[in-house]
Amino acid sequence: MNPRYAVLSAISALSGIWLYKYHSITGFVLSAFLVIVIVLQFKKKSAFIVSFLPIFFFYSSLTLNPHASKLSAQSIRFSGQIVSIPKMDGRLLSFQFKANDENVIVQHRMKSSNEKNELSKLEINMTCLLKGNLKKPEPQSHFYGMDYLEYLSSKRIKWILETGSISSKHCAIKSQKSIKESVQIWRSRAIHHLEEYFSQNTASLMNALLFGYREGIKPETLEAYQRLGLTHLLAVSGFNVGIVSFILYSLLVRAGIIKELAYMLIVLCLPLYIVLTGGESSIVRAGMMGILLLCFIIFRKKISPVVLLSIVCIGMLFWNPSYAFELGFQLSFLMTFVLITSLAFFQSKSYVQLLILTSCLCSLFSFPIILYHFYEFSIWSIPLNILYIPFVSILLFPVSCMVLILTLTVPENLPFIVSIVEFIFGSSALFLERAQLLRGSIVLGKPAEWIFILYFISIFYFVYKWEVNKRLKVKSVVPFLLIIIIHACLPYVNPNAAVSFINVGQGDSILIELPFRKAVYLIDTGGSISFEKKEWEKRDEEYNVTKQAVLPFLKARGLRRVDGMIFSHGDMDHAGGGLFLLNHFNINTVYLPNRVNSNELEKLIEEEAKIQNINLLYLRKGMGWGNKDSFFSVLHPDSNRTSSNNGSIVLWVKLYEKSFLFTGDIEKEAEDEILKNYNYIHADILKAAHHGSGTSSTASFLKKLSPSYAVISAGKNNMYGHPSNDVLERLKEEKIVIYRTDLHGDISFVVGKQRIKIITAQ
Repeated sequence: MNPRYAVLSAISALSGIWLYKYHSITGFVLSAFLVIVIVLQFKKKSAFIVSFLPIFFFYSSLTLNPHASKLSAQSIRFSGQIVSIPKMDGRLLSFQFKANDENVIVQHRMKSSNEKNELSKLEINMTCLLKGNLKKPEPQSHFYGMDYLEYLSSKRIKWILETGSISSKHCAIKSQKSIKESVQIWRSRAIHHLEEYFSQNTASLMNALLFGYREGIKPETLEAYQRLGLTHLLAVSGFNVGIVSFILYSLLVRAGIIKELAYMLIVLCLPLYIVLTGGESSIVRAGMMGILLLCFIIFRKKISPVVLLSIVCIGMLFWNPSYAFELGFQLSFLMTFVLITSLAFFQSKSYVQLLILTSCLCSLFSFPIILYHFYEFSIWSIPLNILYIPFVSILLFPVSCMVLILTLTVPENLPFIVSIVEFIFGSSALFLERAQLLRGSIVLGKPAEWIFILYFISIFYFVYKWEVNKRLKVKSVVPFLLIIIIHACLPYVNPNAAVSFINVGQGDSILIELPFRKAVYLIDTGGSISFEKKEWEKRDEEYNVTKQAVLPFLKARGLRRVDGMIFSHGDMDHAGGGLFLLNHFNINTVYLPNRVNSNELEKLIEEEAKIQNINLLYLRKGMGWGNKDSFFSVLHPDSNRTSSNNGSIVLWVKLYEKSFLFTGDIEKEAEDEILKNYNYIHADILKAAHHGSGTSSTASFLKKLSPSYAVISAGKNNMYGHPSNDVLERLKEEKIVIYRTDLHGDISFVVGKQRIKIITAQ
């Protein structure tokens, strides 16, 4: 088969899936352009290639649409089998469970350390009888971030099973096991075996390299690998398949087995290796290519590597179209395609030159995808890849293999090398953790579809010119640099303002972007309230809503600094993430309420701002700044001796012809004071005070403001009962449209000169 036919067929299949999933105008235009190019290039032969687009479009509609579940929401008893390695994180136990031929996610909150010790005996492929309630996974509540519902849908999982109690007595190991199940059990035990001898981080890094199992890696280490563009080194891929195949071939040939039979035995072993390493998309791709290549060798047939890659791509997409949206699938196929088609660049090159070239090319082609998922890239990615690829390949992976063999054969000799292994892995992790602190990350934000496409066009143009000219020319990289500049400058030519209410659960965080991004203000940061926990209850990483929701939001918007961080008051749910952002983001000025009795958190923020030489301003009634298109006016606090809630900063903000009122946690007394001082006050959009508490948003206040919209920032099923039913009734009586972060997720008001557009995450 012609390699061009194969590649375009795979692209057509991908286009069909993407077109079904995202019905965007850009997608239709690009698909039409692809079809026109194929028809003009191949004429009569184009029908076969183009057919993959509608075939996979309709096939996706059948497979990606949620089918009726075999499980009933009313069921409380479930008999089935554990199909993933049980994970314990603090009080939470989770695993995949197969009941009635359907997988569900089991979530169980353990009540004691004794229960945790008992449930640690659970392992994959055990049959269990469980009691609990089924619930639907929550839809995505953030514009940016992981869509858990989408992730579960890609695994064909429709339910989460919340159990009241689990006992290992109600679980048993299957007496008869398939080969696959036996391999999975051995994998699970080998993973736990390494965890017994080494520290959690070292064992987890070895398990990632050997078995593709990343659970347990320190959050700091994993974040360092991600931010520095080294995550691919923790994925089992083609390198591992090549090493395993070479070792098996050498052993079989030395044992006197003929080549053809050796190849056949390797073909039989590779599916087991795919299972052993977790079956992620990257290892499936590498394993299937290895199997098909060996089959062609056995039957003395030749096949182009590009054709082979395309066949595997189409096959995997037919098996599960959701693969198209996985980062691992995208990077694995793209990087393999780049390396295969760039062989001409690698001829007559030394090992060092080869390493530099492959790192540069892979970093270049992965750039748009990394940017799309993580919103930033590190300038240290290429040099660190050049350093760490051989380091992991020549040292960490072989050491991990050796250690695993020793733990299984002569564990009594392990104490002599444990300290050496800990030093090697610990030092490498520490180096990356320190390296990511260097100022090397450039935030560009999530690229729009057309920018994403232009990135790849400019990259392919650069590589094409390189291949034609047989050397690098500066002008060939100009289009790529131009796209980066356009991407970075887009917000500064956007005449619209935007006010985004970030879903931080029970708390507040509001991002204000002025027209042409003349300035950016963040009102409050949200904050996670922590309680004292026993050692067994502590999670690997405690949830930090500012880190998990606010920081990604800022980066996805392409923000590299915030002009003003305004703390309405010092309660944890409003300012709890302040210290984190002061240490992880560029802030020009910190605004605090003008009060004598500052609380402890406000004092800590003041101290940190002074340490970092950040401007400090204290806001009080009467202060203001701005111009005709955007104006900020401080309406409160009036007295500097008010309580925490009633001492909140109240901001009236005018953006073009629309006005917003941000009220912090003020209550009736402060609302009455504002009405007394500002007789003609009006706001089009009201941020309902104190998360919709019944002590705020009084009838007189709402009537005077006469807003068209009200936004309530509250946590889903929060313990305070926010928002109050009384407040909701008052808002409805005034015919005010209500938006709530607990129901709508992130909420954005895009304000233009003529109109306002409202976008919600749900």
